[in-house]
Amino acid sequence: MRRLALLIAVILPALTACTPSHCEVDGVQHRVGESYTCADGCNICECGLNGVSSTLMFCATDTGGLNDTADTGAE
Repeated sequence: MRRLALLIAVILPALTACTPSHCEVDGVQHRVGESYTCADGCNICECGLNGVSSTLMFCATDTGGLNDTADTGAE
């Protein structure tokens, strides 16, 4: 029983030391399990044990509607 306890005491810290606790993206650290908006502004990224994963949605840059910042000449 002592050997088992000693084995667990030695192996468990070694296993947890190899587990990442964060992902670093563009100088910003995110905790494992944390979701955030990706750099493209429309997909969702998630920090996981194997690195960052993201949704793969198409990000339209032109919505086809009126541009609120366009100069229409009206005042």
